[in-house]
Amino acid sequence: MNDKVRPIDVTTVQERVYQELRNALFQGRFMPGEVLTIRALAAALGTSPMPVREAIQRLVTENALTQLPNRTFQVTALTLENYDEWIRLRCEVEGYAAQRAALRAPACVCSELRKINKTFERAVEAGDSVGMLQGNQHFHFAVYEAAESDALLKMIGSLWLRFGPVLSFVQNVSGSTEMFRRGATVHERVVAAIERRDAKEARFALALDIRAASSWFRLHHFGSAGASQPQPAPRQGRH
Repeated sequence: MNDKVRPIDVTTVQERVYQELRNALFQGRFMPGEVLTIRALAAALGTSPMPVREAIQRLVTENALTQLPNRTFQVTALTLENYDEWIRLRCEVEGYAAQRAALRAPACVCSELRKINKTFERAVEAGDSVGMLQGNQHFHFAVYEAAESDALLKMIGSLWLRFGPVLSFVQNVSGSTEMFRRGATVHERVVAAIERRDAKEARFALALDIRAASSWFRLHHFGSAGASQPQPAPRQGRH
C-alpha cells in the first residue's frame, strides 16, 4: 500500500491555517476581545481541529490571542493605556522599513505598489470595507517586504497581530471611507519617495500614514477618552 499513496503533509495544512488566522487578525476580521473556539474555527476553515489547535497555540505565544479557562480563546485587546506606545513603535519600526525600501527596492517595486494602491482606492470608492482593510494591509506589507529584512518583517508582523483587530471598527463606523481615502493619498507619497530613493521622506510619509489613521481609530475605538490622548510624532522628514 505504501507504493500507492503518499503521506499527507500535515504541516502544510497547519501553516495554511496559521496564515489564514494571522491575516484575519491583520485585516481586522476579528474584534478585540472576541471569543474564539477551536471547533467553530475548524468548521469555518473546513479542517479538523488539530491544525487549528496548533495555529492558535502559536498565536497565543505571539500574544495575539489569550487562552481562557474554559478552553476558549480571546482576541487580545489593545487598551487605551498602551495604544500610544504601540503607535510610536509602529511609526519607528515601519517607518524604518520604508526607509530601507527606498534604499534597496528595485524600480519595478514602485509600479507594483501603485497597482496595489489603485486596487485599494477602488475598494475605498466602492465603500468596500473588507477590500479597504485587505488593500491597506497588502500595500503596507509590500513596502516592508521591499526592505529585504526578515527581522523587520517578523517585528512588524508581531505589531500588526496585536493592532490589527482595532481595524475591525472600520466596518461599523461611518467616516472610515474618507479616512482611507486620505490614506491612499499618503500611500502615493510613500511610493514617490521610494521612487526618488528619498529614504528620509519615505520614512516620514509611512509614519504619517500610521499617525493620521491612529487619531481616527483612537476616537472611534476608545471614544472621548481616547480623543484626548497626545498624538505620537514621527521623525521629521522633508515635506
